[in-house]
Amino acid sequence: MKRLFITSKIDNIKLAVEEFGNPIGSPILLIHGFAQSYWCWKKQFFSTCLKDFRIISFDLRGHGRSEKPIEGKSYLDSRLWASDIASIIDNLKLTRPIIVAWSYSGLVVCDYLRHYGDTLLGGINFVSARTKIGTHAAKRMSGSLFLELAPGFCSKNSKDRTISVERFLDNLTECKIADPDFYEMLGYNLTVPVEVCQALLQRSVDNDDIVSNLKTPTLITHGDKDTSVLLSMAKHNHSLIPESQLSVYKETGHAPFYEKPERFNLELARFVTDCFGS
Repeated sequence: MKRLFITSKIDNIKLAVEEFGNPIGSPILLIHGFAQSYWCWKKQFFSTCLKDFRIISFDLRGHGRSEKPIEGKSYLDSRLWASDIASIIDNLKLTRPIIVAWSYSGLVVCDYLRHYGDTLLGGINFVSARTKIGTHAAKRMSGSLFLELAPGFCSKNSKDRTISVERFLDNLTECKIADPDFYEMLGYNLTVPVEVCQALLQRSVDNDDIVSNLKTPTLITHGDKDTSVLLSMAKHNHSLIPESQLSVYKETGHAPFYEKPERFNLELARFVTDCFGS
């Protein structure tokens, strides 16, 4: 395990980065979702299936151990999100990394693609990924409970916020989240400043123009019981991306990598191997 900070190119935000696995293996960049942390991928960090790969993860700006500016402008400009990913790729000298984007980070990856394209990437795995937000189409592809709870995530009343986050986590997966993991996830959520949550949910972007022009190999992973980002978003993106693969997990919620780690890790390992042609 290696721990470091990398400074984002444009606004000098410090990003907390962690490395696992084989330092000379094919690189996989795991990116977490809204109000979570790099540690959500712990079932991947120590997987036998993935031990030969170089696994990198980081806390998004405003999350975990990364810097947390509270000004909305630090989260509303797509160039800043794009720069975060580009800075990590450049600083760590990652060659054709496979990017794995869970939930909200689907938007972050689209920001990167908008400004840097996909020519430096080896592949993308969208996992329960949100690629549009703040539009009518995005709302149709979002679960009613998520839309109901979203205002609570941004409440400055700590009790109301905690209740909203707990309800969200109760419905995050089809299986029951183990108590230690539940309280870890709750802690991640509540350490993200309210102002950051507000800014993240204020964004309005479609990204169909970006998704439909992807040329890099793409795997789309989604649970059929996801109540946050509906399966319809995965199917929509699958229809837009030529030769993309769609892997639907039965009786699985918003976090397939947590609920079905054995299958997820095996599929990811196969995808990475196929992308690198070995």
